[in-house]
Amino acid sequence: MTDFIITSSSTTNTAVTCTNCNLDNLCIPKGLSHSEVAELGLLVNRNNIRQKGEVIYHAGSPFRGLIALRSGSAKLMSFDQTGNELLVDFILPGEILGFDGLSSQIHNCTAIALETLNYCYLPAHKIEQLAANSPALSYMLLQRSCNQFDSQVNKVMLSRRTAEERVACFILHISDRFQLRGYSEMEFRLSMSREEIGNHLGIAHETVSRIMHLFQARKLIQVKSKQLKIINKKELSNFYTT
Repeated sequence: MTDFIITSSSTTNTAVTCTNCNLDNLCIPKGLSHSEVAELGLLVNRNNIRQKGEVIYHAGSPFRGLIALRSGSAKLMSFDQTGNELLVDFILPGEILGFDGLSSQIHNCTAIALETLNYCYLPAHKIEQLAANSPALSYMLLQRSCNQFDSQVNKVMLSRRTAEERVACFILHISDRFQLRGYSEMEFRLSMSREEIGNHLGIAHETVSRIMHLFQARKLIQVKSKQLKIINKKELSNFYTT
């Protein structure tokens, strides 16, 4: 497997650009002017495909640019000194990968496709080119970096909660993220396994399964394989906040 991003895994032409993408309110173009978005569209490499389980970039590989998911999902993994895996985050369409390598120019995480995904790639030297003419892009990058810091603070706070509260919060957070993308907030597919959810939340996968069954018994959710339906979001929210 490669230690860095390979661009243009697909050469298929597409009419979708940064100016007409339905994820522009979540992705890099958010906050940029129309002319800046048009310039960005000329610099982005589109239609990069990864299949489930394929690596997008490895920990320790040089930073080569930012990646914005157009479809599919990915997981961001880190490793401790003994090689144990820590699932840092799940990445959904419109979200950006690569910030873990922006500061040191070396990635400290490994990004892996959870399912077939399509992403756009903005090479590092083109980021510098665009940022030189666009103060808004520099602000956007700073904002996204701060957002990732906030996410890690929230994760630390969540680790102090009970296992039931962690799972409830995870379901609600995924629901809110799907809603932002124009998808159903009440019924969606979880591309990640119970093991991956448990790793991310710091609990055993058997505990995740037990709590899912508990929530089903309380008629808060309904789960069929990877498909999850929220039956009572208010009660599920109350479960987390109590």
